[in-house]
Amino acid sequence: MNISRPSFESCLLVAPADVATRGFVRALHEGGLAVLQREPDPPSLALARTGEFSVVAWYVDPCSASAPLAIVELATAGVPIVAIHDAGSPELIAECLLAGADACLDIEADSRLVIAQVRAVLRRRGAYDGAAAEASGLLQVGDLTVDVDRCEVQRAGTYVALTASEFRIVEFMARNSGRVLRPHEILNAVTADYKYLPREAQDVLKVYVRRIRRKLEPVETESRYLVTVRGFGYRLEGGAQLRPARTASHTA
Repeated sequence: MNISRPSFESCLLVAPADVATRGFVRALHEGGLAVLQREPDPPSLALARTGEFSVVAWYVDPCSASAPLAIVELATAGVPIVAIHDAGSPELIAECLLAGADACLDIEADSRLVIAQVRAVLRRRGAYDGAAAEASGLLQVGDLTVDVDRCEVQRAGTYVALTASEFRIVEFMARNSGRVLRPHEILNAVTADYKYLPREAQDVLKVYVRRIRRKLEPVETESRYLVTVRGFGYRLEGGAQLRPARTASHTA
């Protein structure tokens, strides 16, 4: 049995309205990324920090110091960040990379280069690589292995018995590992015959999360794998970092 779900990779593109971004956006679309474009301002910086996006592309104006400062802040927060420019000087490119950008691209670069650079950033950050997953049938997130062909999950080599619905949820989250996913986004991706509304999905997914945690987490109250991001949703991680225990009122 094969279960194929979209990866829902996305990019937040932050650039002034007068910058020609159409070619860059088209390249991202060709690479399978959804794109949301915003003006460079404090709300966009706050949005970039939420973890909603697989990668952030931030336009660097050589006449302004705000972009490198934004790159420093996002890099410090662990956000995958690509600096974009139009005919930037070597000094500007070096400044962006030193500030913490994962890559630096000319906004008019060939679409193949754009896609290759963004994919390289996603691979280095441990994001889902669709081609590799389709070839191997395995999704690896830290010490979690999701076998798409066999519909099985292993934690550090130990088989985890999940129901069909639980497996589909874990598989979808593995394809989007490291991203914060909203409850209705998860349920609507794994349910073919029903459309969940956001409020309804919160209550339904809480039940699934509790069941999955009982099976997946070595200690149910220590979320090493299925992590709650309060006010936003859930994120699947690889288990390397111990999460503090949560009280019943904060646990999904």
